[in-house]
Amino acid sequence: MKKIFYLIIALALSTSNAMAFENEPAEGLSWMGLFGMNVTKLKNSGYGAKAGAMLGVRADYVLPKAHGVYLTAGIDWTMKGGKLSAPYLEGSTSNQYDATYKYALHYIEVPIRVGFRYNLTENIGIYGEVGPYFAVGVGGRHKCSIDADGASAREAEDARSYNAFKNYDFDPNNPDILTFQRWDAGWGFRIGAEYAQRYNLQIGCDWGISDIYRTSLRDAYADYFTSQNNEPITLPRIRNFNFSMTLGYRF
Repeated sequence: MKKIFYLIIALALSTSNAMAFENEPAEGLSWMGLFGMNVTKLKNSGYGAKAGAMLGVRADYVLPKAHGVYLTAGIDWTMKGGKLSAPYLEGSTSNQYDATYKYALHYIEVPIRVGFRYNLTENIGIYGEVGPYFAVGVGGRHKCSIDADGASAREAEDARSYNAFKNYDFDPNNPDILTFQRWDAGWGFRIGAEYAQRYNLQIGCDWGISDIYRTSLRDAYADYFTSQNNEPITLPRIRNFNFSMTLGYRF
């Protein structure tokens, strides 16, 4: 009786192990196209969240005999930035406009991650991945929109609309014109689900670790305002934050 009991336990364990690896993802390389939306923020800038879009492609390589561990890398076009609504004061307190300020930053981004995938059934799989990303800004603009008509409102809009990545010298007469360096890097993760080994839904977050203000701009800003106020005044450290939701199709 005791031997039969041990035999039943051994059979149960071997059966559960076989079921655990029965639906392992196929080893080798596959490609995925992605599109979706971002909700981004420039942390420490005072700007709030802004919605954007992303489009990308991934190469996933499931490692041999690794039971679902895979490496992934890709290239994305992604929109980041921030949005701020505030009253605009021109000249005196008697002439105010409500205004909206936006940073629209366009990046080409390369994520590199390691992940693990588990197939719940033959058709449904879940996965998670984590790793760094590297990005370069390829276009961006700071735009001011004012809720008013007339030449003075248009002039105010023009004065506060500029190329967000241009290497402007700091101008004490226009201290609000603050631009960013193009290079960025950070850390992120994704979790996702796949149906029929083709259709994917992913959510994830990316945290920038680079201060995207240029060093020369930061130094010039600090030198000028410190000399004017006789105390240290510096720009905050601005970092990108991004939450994304994407749909994908595996080829």
